[in-house]
Amino acid sequence: MERDWQRLARPGFKLELSYPATTPQGHVVERAEDERGDTQRVHLTSPGSTELYVDLMRFGGISPRDEYLQHRPHLEQRFGAGSVAELSETSLRGRAAWAYAFRWDDGERSVLLLDVDGDTYRVIHDPRSALNAEVIETIEILE
Repeated sequence: MERDWQRLARPGFKLELSYPATTPQGHVVERAEDERGDTQRVHLTSPGSTELYVDLMRFGGISPRDEYLQHRPHLEQRFGAGSVAELSETSLRGRAAWAYAFRWDDGERSVLLLDVDGDTYRVIHDPRSALNAEVIETIEILE
């Protein structure tokens, strides 16, 4: 891990991760935050490159399955029927998690859902980027 990595820790979040201030190719990483009711979002991107794309959202009081059932129709409307994979069980560091993916003509995203104390954390990332995989590896769940 690079020395210029920063820790993403938000008040009320029970999921943290680390990310670089600058990508290996020299692109500055932008961090945008948004909050709407019980939903908080942190979006990490490297404008001008596909090196980094990580979108972290916290949904208060909703299960991973219900979040998937709400998100899927939106994605299919945007990217077309059949663009979203079925929800499957997986794990992250021995903890139960759920995953799905969605695709469009020029791209794809992988989605990881984690239930932490009744809230769902959704992590969307580009599976084609090694840097994104490194960021996902830094996820820690605080309990």
